[in-house]
Amino acid sequence: MTKGRRHDAPTRRGASGSTGALVGELAGTYILVLFGTGTVVATKGEDLVAIALAFGFAVMAVIYAMGHASGAHINPAVTIALTVIGKFPVRWVAPYVAVQVVGAVLASLTVLALFGSSAADAPLRLGLTAPGDGFSGFDALLAEIIATAILLLVIVGTATDDRADAPAVGLGIGFTVAAAIFVTAPVSGGSFNPARTLAPMLVSGEFPSWTAYVVGPIVGGVLGAVLYDRVIRTGSPPAPEGALEEETA
Repeated sequence: MTKGRRHDAPTRRGASGSTGALVGELAGTYILVLFGTGTVVATKGEDLVAIALAFGFAVMAVIYAMGHASGAHINPAVTIALTVIGKFPVRWVAPYVAVQVVGAVLASLTVLALFGSSAADAPLRLGLTAPGDGFSGFDALLAEIIATAILLLVIVGTATDDRADAPAVGLGIGFTVAAAIFVTAPVSGGSFNPARTLAPMLVSGEFPSWTAYVVGPIVGGVLGAVLYDRVIRTGSPPAPEGALEEETA
């Protein structure tokens, strides 16, 4: 994410700038899904700490590497949410979502090539997310809505509000992703990103409760973005008692 901007890199540098932004989104989503789902497969899904940190660190790295080139959305839910609050141009939603999905699918194919066909079999299925044991598709949907809403609160607060400290963008978003995975992994697997989940589903041919991982992040992302942009952004810390009188004296 590029702090304090409208996330409209494709609209300002002509054809070459647009191409660079799209390639940046593709590459960034590829890195996220490769490192994240690759860690799921490498650890056989048994090391939640490693998985959460892999996703969180990957998000941080991509934001710092690609944020100035593409905005580093690397998530269709982020692109759609930023568009709803007017921070991203509508005409670039479809191209961004398309390259995000392509980058994620390429990453899943890479995981398949690295770990072999057995990685596509249950229970790993290339690191796709699915409702946990004892949890329903609705439970997963709710977890994805809540977690993505929180994620977008942090994204909009750090990446689009000029009052936020610049280093907070990558650190805040990356740590939020990791923390959200810790909480939601037993319920939904912790996706918050339709491309991250759909890619291993498409490559493995398994689609458990897939609508929860498309609808949940998009709904949650829009809710979180709107809440910050329309309500929280207007706030400021209350001044100490007597400060107003001193300023006007």
